[in-house]
Amino acid sequence: MRFIETLFSFWRKGRVRSMIYQWGLVAGIVLTVIWVVDTASTNLDRLGIKTGFEFLSIEAGFQISPALLPYTPQSTYGVAILVTLINTIVLSLIAIVLATVFGFFLAISRLSKNWLLRNLAVAYVETFRNVPLLLHLFFWYFAALKLLPGKRQSINFFNVAFLNIEGFVVPVPVFESGSGIIGLSILFSIVIAGAVWVWAKRRQTNTGEQFPKLAVAVTIVIVIPLLTLWAKGFPVTWDIPKFGRWNFEGGIALQPEFTAMLFGLTLYNTAYIGEIIRAGILSVHKGQREAAESIGFTQIQTYTEIVVPQAMRLIIPPLTNQYLNLAKSTSLAAAIGYPDLRWAIDGPITTQTGQVLELQAITLAAYLGISLSIALLMSIYNRATRIPER
Repeated sequence: MRFIETLFSFWRKGRVRSMIYQWGLVAGIVLTVIWVVDTASTNLDRLGIKTGFEFLSIEAGFQISPALLPYTPQSTYGVAILVTLINTIVLSLIAIVLATVFGFFLAISRLSKNWLLRNLAVAYVETFRNVPLLLHLFFWYFAALKLLPGKRQSINFFNVAFLNIEGFVVPVPVFESGSGIIGLSILFSIVIAGAVWVWAKRRQTNTGEQFPKLAVAVTIVIVIPLLTLWAKGFPVTWDIPKFGRWNFEGGIALQPEFTAMLFGLTLYNTAYIGEIIRAGILSVHKGQREAAESIGFTQIQTYTEIVVPQAMRLIIPPLTNQYLNLAKSTSLAAAIGYPDLRWAIDGPITTQTGQVLELQAITLAAYLGISLSIALLMSIYNRATRIPER
């Protein structure tokens, strides 16, 4: 009897009971996964379908363009998956940067006292936020880019870039001997600018004296690489495209599929990011602005020193979620033929190999890795910019 009472007393402890429940749930999930994998393997063996990842070393036999890594139809399926994964990551990163920059200006426009600017921003948000992303992609690809003129009648941008039905032809940098030090000078200037920024923040915290850290940091990032370029005799030049007899020579062509995806993702997510930033700014009490103005802060200083740092604690969580949605939305690229990860796996690779389970596992792992990487970077940034509690 005493043993039973001791057992019940042990069970009534909330923490012990909670741990048992949690580990029981984990064990149940693990056993379920093992059962699903075993059942799938048994059924596939019964149907004579080979399982495993040996197919990744087989020749792919299809073309991928654009490809940021060396790739030919003679490359393996593994290389094809890696190339399309890089296409997905590059598209996501560029769209995230552009949507964030445009979203900030959209938020400021919605908060502007200018009637025309404010209402144009409202119209933009209501238009782009209430139309499905897939329709945006179809519009840019079929209704906008496909109606552009041919190569000979390309839209000319100052004889430097050319827009036509086959893509956007832009200059490409040419790195000559000794240009590697330019990249090092850029990294060095960023480190110096960061050190100046940190020093200025600490100086202002300790003494209350302001320092033009933004202007100084931007000047350092620009001047040091330019001085390095001048000292090395400008080893970086630009290959400007020119139209030859049949086609453009030089430069690099951004294909219509990439351009449509970039336009659609950027403009669609700009509406959401702009609203997130606007809500964060409005969460800061107006008394903070009034106090900043009373001690002589300019409007720019008020936003950079007072409003935005306080608003970031509310901006970053939903902004991270929007970044994740943007990265996952790149899977719609297959609808217009852009060679991203899902296009390759759900298209030619699945058709040619039939390794559905393995390929879907690769897809899940890839998108999970991208999402977790974005979440980790945003978490690190959130901790670095958090206002310390006193």
